[in-house]
Amino acid sequence: MNPPPPPPPQRQHQLQQHQQHHQQQQQQPQPFSAPPPPPQHPPAHLLQQSPPHQQQQQQRYATTDGLAPPQTAYPRIIGPLNGGGGESPVPDEPSPIPGVVDRMEVDVPRLSDIEAILPNSGFEVEDETVFRWSVPSWNAIKGLKKTYSPEFECGGTKWRLLIFPSGNQAPETVSVFMESLEAANAPKTSNWHACVHFAIAIANPEDESIYRHSVANHRYNPTETDWGFSALVKFAQLFGTPENQSRPLLENDQTTFVAVMRIYKDPTGVLWHNFVNYDSKKETGFVGLKNQGATCYMNSLLQSLYFTNYFRKATFAIPTENDEPTKSIPLALQRVFYQLHHSDLPVGTTELTKSFGWDTVDSFMQHDVQEFNRVLQDNLESKMKGSKAEGAISRLFVGKYKSFIKCINVNYESSRIEDYYDIQLNVKGFKNLRESFVDYIVVETLDGDNKYMAEGFGLQDARKGVIFTSYPPVLHLQLKRFEYDMERDAMVKINDRYEFPQEIDLTDFLEGGSSANPPQKYHLHGVLVHSGDLHGGHYCAFLKPEVGGKWFKFDDDRVTPVTEKEVLEENYGGDTARAGGKIQRRLTNAYMLVYIRESDIANILSPVTDDDIPEHLRKRFDEERQAAEQKKRDKEEQHLYLTVKVLFDEQIKTHGGFDLCNFEDKSQPITELLSLRLRKDETLAAFKARMGERMNRRPELIRVSAMIGRQNKTVRPDTPMTSSEEDKSLEYIKDKFVKSATPDLRLYVEAIDEATFEKEVENPAPLHSRAFIFIKFYDPRARKMEYIGKLAVSNKASAILDYLPLISEMARLPPDVPLKLFEEIKPDMIDPLDPRKSFSQAELGDGDIICVQRELLPAEIEELKDPSLAGIPGYFDNLRNRQVVVFKHRPKEREQARPDVDLTLSKKMTYDVVLNRLGEALGWDPLKLRLSLGPNSKQYIKRSPTLTLQEMLHQAYYVANPNAPSTLYFELLDIQLSELENKRFLKFSFADRYMREQGPYEILVQKNARAREVVEEMRPKLPLDTQGTGRLRLFEVNNFKIHKVFGDEDFISTIGDFSTIYVEETPAEELTATENDRSVNVFHFNKEVMRTHGIPFRFIIKDREPFSATKQRLLNRLGITEKEAAKVKFFYVAAFSRPKLLEDGDVLSDIEFMPNDCLAIDHVDKSGKSTRAGGVERAIKIFIFVVAGSYKFHITGEGSCSLWRTWGDAISTQSPGLIF
Repeated sequence: MNPPPPPPPQRQHQLQQHQQHHQQQQQQPQPFSAPPPPPQHPPAHLLQQSPPHQQQQQQRYATTDGLAPPQTAYPRIIGPLNGGGGESPVPDEPSPIPGVVDRMEVDVPRLSDIEAILPNSGFEVEDETVFRWSVPSWNAIKGLKKTYSPEFECGGTKWRLLIFPSGNQAPETVSVFMESLEAANAPKTSNWHACVHFAIAIANPEDESIYRHSVANHRYNPTETDWGFSALVKFAQLFGTPENQSRPLLENDQTTFVAVMRIYKDPTGVLWHNFVNYDSKKETGFVGLKNQGATCYMNSLLQSLYFTNYFRKATFAIPTENDEPTKSIPLALQRVFYQLHHSDLPVGTTELTKSFGWDTVDSFMQHDVQEFNRVLQDNLESKMKGSKAEGAISRLFVGKYKSFIKCINVNYESSRIEDYYDIQLNVKGFKNLRESFVDYIVVETLDGDNKYMAEGFGLQDARKGVIFTSYPPVLHLQLKRFEYDMERDAMVKINDRYEFPQEIDLTDFLEGGSSANPPQKYHLHGVLVHSGDLHGGHYCAFLKPEVGGKWFKFDDDRVTPVTEKEVLEENYGGDTARAGGKIQRRLTNAYMLVYIRESDIANILSPVTDDDIPEHLRKRFDEERQAAEQKKRDKEEQHLYLTVKVLFDEQIKTHGGFDLCNFEDKSQPITELLSLRLRKDETLAAFKARMGERMNRRPELIRVSAMIGRQNKTVRPDTPMTSSEEDKSLEYIKDKFVKSATPDLRLYVEAIDEATFEKEVENPAPLHSRAFIFIKFYDPRARKMEYIGKLAVSNKASAILDYLPLISEMARLPPDVPLKLFEEIKPDMIDPLDPRKSFSQAELGDGDIICVQRELLPAEIEELKDPSLAGIPGYFDNLRNRQVVVFKHRPKEREQARPDVDLTLSKKMTYDVVLNRLGEALGWDPLKLRLSLGPNSKQYIKRSPTLTLQEMLHQAYYVANPNAPSTLYFELLDIQLSELENKRFLKFSFADRYMREQGPYEILVQKNARAREVVEEMRPKLPLDTQGTGRLRLFEVNNFKIHKVFGDEDFISTIGDFSTIYVEETPAEELTATENDRSVNVFHFNKEVMRTHGIPFRFIIKDREPFSATKQRLLNRLGITEKEAAKVKFFYVAAFSRPKLLEDGDVLSDIEFMPNDCLAIDHVDKSGKSTRAGGVERAIKIFIFVVAGSYKFHITGEGSCSLWRTWGDAISTQSPGLIF
């Protein structure tokens, strides 16, 4: 059974308030003298405050008591009764009856009549009792914050009432709760519980027929030890005389509390469970599936398929060794099934839905279960071909039926055998499953005007029907709970009561009847249930996994045992009686049934063993489990480790950009550094030994420097660490040398030779006077910057000039070649160096970078391909402005899309240079290229000789990631862009004589063209009617209403970029209209005037013509048949006024039409194009399934009902095999 709903708001703060009272009473003396508490009170250590999450849950459901206060001794009456515990019908969903129920009536049940006070809930009664506590002096207890009744026994355990005479934070009320002493004394981990249906009443001490009471049920357990009513009775009701009664509840300072209780046996172990910390695997042996948002329908079907063991084995038999889970439906399903078998926690289905090609939005939309099942099984069936599972789907789920037409008077029969995967049964008008099967095979007589045309015999009386020729082992029955209501013109849910048995014999509906072999007796295996209405709800499944086993409810991630009554009676639907005698319609009912043939049950449900599961699947999950465990260990030990990123000379040599490497600038390639996860307490000496082993050098020949982030945003090596730091930990080094907030320790590691090491040992230079400077060499011809080594300066007072021979040697240049030197300070600061200065004067130190190049002659600069890159500053400027641009093709209709083109350009490049580079990459004339900012944008980039690439890219309104490659879109033109800029493409459609749309078409016209020129340009493309006027006109439409009708001399430059353009032949009646006739605009809508659709048009209102004639002309204009006309309504719509329904006797010429007034036609949209005010229409999705030559359509979305009818009528007359 489902847990009861949360208590009403007035009881939701009980826990905290009750605990506060309890704490105060523990600390303060009681306001009146009383005997000591009885020994059975729970010890203090069992009544410590609950953890916060348990407090929350307790606050929601109950008032939890702590250590008992001193108790007043009063006489007590305990009356155990041996009443009947038999079963009787129960309400739809037993739940607490919150609030106070007034029993002050003439015919009231006696409090001793348990059956009247607590109607049997359909469960077996374990014990029941009535407890009375007479209070001889209300004044003696009214000043207490709380007090207890004497204890009484029921079900072999002790109980008592907890009373707040002045209310539990509910002023002017009496609060009363029933407490279980067994629950209070039991350990919190105990499984002890008692399911109690109880009533608490307060009654006149002399006449118990005068009382007030409340009823509830509760699952008592060690975390929820009491339950009751915070406002059992108000003071005014306690002290006053109730209506129609002669005596009050409190009389002569006395009253009586009565507790009526029943303890039920828990048939499933979860009766009235609150499911806090509930473990499905522990309680049932099964786990559920996580809901991604609206995938409960999918979860219920997947559980049904999972427990069809033969299907699970067949799924495991599909070869998927080389598949990826998010791209392979069979592998994703195998993984779900494997985890359902082995996991202890609910299983996710994200991989499976991704394998369908769904995005997150799809996971939050409910799909049709039958449609989903067919798509899934079709995919699996195709993947099973060639494997040992081939044909398993058909063997399990496919049956056959024969549709026939048999003549009565001549020997002629036409029949066809077809496959089916499920049977759709009517629910409306039928009581049970058998009646629906009878209806399914009912024979129709074709006679009278409906005679059958028999080949060779002409029109004949005949009988038409279907009969099953075979059933599958597993029978899926789709109950048609959702149907199209012709009167409402909408889909509705059928919530009528509809019964289905646990066993059913379908032999009578099979061709051959009783002679069928094997016997067609089926056992219920699963019930898929929908709770809710047409617009939303929830799905779950009731399944019996084992032969002769128990039933379980699979509700997303929760699995619970259930009774047969919950499976059957509570899912039949129909009306149910509620408290107070009200009749309520059940919205929870079965929509799909799964039956298994008796003769096949043993085979279908034979256990799935480890041998049935593919080895590669087990191996994958073992590896994933080990990786997850390692990740968990890493996370737990994360505080003990840090990440060390190591830069070597090899990375610097391949860098070629700013600084020595690129750590995080995503606009440039990121340098791949050695990344190590090391313990924080590892010493520098141990780290050097680790690096020495890697570089095949002794640790003494390894030099380590910390990479320091400078204020100018560069990251450079600091002074190399000395032997004094070798015993320090890596954590110490990070804290001392790295002052930035970066979580990683970045180190520069280099290997030195023996000679350098010995020299440094013998003649160590003072730290303040030496420096290690990095040297880069730039080659203008190759446009390449290369790292060539380090300069070890022993004395920074030396002139830079003194080191030029060594620098020339490092650059492999003769010593007499003139050099130009620059310091690379930061990307936009490349300063020239004066070699006559000393290193100190030039402020050069450890980690600084000198860039050097050969000095070029003017003639050499002119020979370069790009003279702007002749010097080091130009190179860095080009590097700083480098931009990767992805060019995407915008193909025209019926044009083959070209692949993307990635180009590395400079932000300073002009429009023409960019187009030349793109044209070169495409092999296309750059003058015939046009750029835009989006795939559908009409915001084209206009050519300007001074427009730069940076300016082109910044025309976009928003850039999600400025470091990511930018995107531009290009079109391949047939004419040069300069010519096109004086023209525009005009997209238009043709509206024929019945306002049906043809097209679209596209023409290129001058921007300043007149309408008459444009329509003549359009004429050759149009399917003109030979009977038409031949007079073309152009009109502009916005929101499915006419915005402007163009005169011959109007310029088309006024047409908006987002307008819809139509061209039509002017109707003859407009050309022949008299001066008293007038022309008005007409538009279409569906139900709401803002839900416009279709093609608007101009229409002539004839002078003095009654609307009955006008209406006929309108219907003729639109080609609406007489049958369809019955559902069409016509309105006069004036600006800022409500639409006025037009009647046949109205005369439109009498209406003074203002410029914006229109006629409007209300009818169903058959165009598939419409709008809705305030939102966007849901797309219509059409799913077509071909089954044995027949088509099955499923249409979803706005207007789908109309499409279903329209297409059904249209196609069924042409395709005899079509099934809807």
